[in-house]
Amino acid sequence: MGKAKEMKHFSDMLILLHLGLCHAFFSNLCRMDNMSGIALIVAVIATGGAIVAVVYTILNQYFKQQQEVNASQFEERKRKDYVAIQMQAYERLILFLERINPERLVFRVNKPGMSARLLQSEILRVIREEFDHNLTQQLYISSEAWMAVKAAREETLNILNAAAERVHRDADSFALSKSILEVVGSLEKLPTEVAIGILKSEFRKKLKL
Repeated sequence: MGKAKEMKHFSDMLILLHLGLCHAFFSNLCRMDNMSGIALIVAVIATGGAIVAVVYTILNQYFKQQQEVNASQFEERKRKDYVAIQMQAYERLILFLERINPERLVFRVNKPGMSARLLQSEILRVIREEFDHNLTQQLYISSEAWMAVKAAREETLNILNAAAERVHRDADSFALSKSILEVVGSLEKLPTEVAIGILKSEFRKKLKL
């Protein structure tokens, strides 16, 4: 940026020099004979042409540098904005996985007086709506991370359906809740926890780039 200012200052000096030459030319032209006057005119025109060429080159370099600086600043702003969007995507998907944790779903969705079938239906509806709401977040994460999110959703659905098969179809929501917690308790790690670990690991790697 400082170099560009110096170039512009130099071009301004050349223009002033040319104006000074022109002034001197017109001041002395009347005192010269024809041959001397023609020679002076040719010299001034040649000098003016050279100055115009130099000024054009300097200004062209100046504006080119300005364009490069502006493009660099734009790319930097764009990169920062994209990183912020990516961070939001990872946050939203981790929140989604936390919200479809079977244990949390039981305590959040279950209400007194619900049947087991109604509770199962409501839990499945919540998972479907939460997933659909976050579909666009796949644009900002890797294919592997998105596959992990989808796998976690599918495995969670399998857990809930397996728990539902263990209770009578006319049972109340308490029986299904208990069955879900028992199935979850038998697992070493929940699929949602596995997916959250993958998302966190990938995001930390991107922060180091």
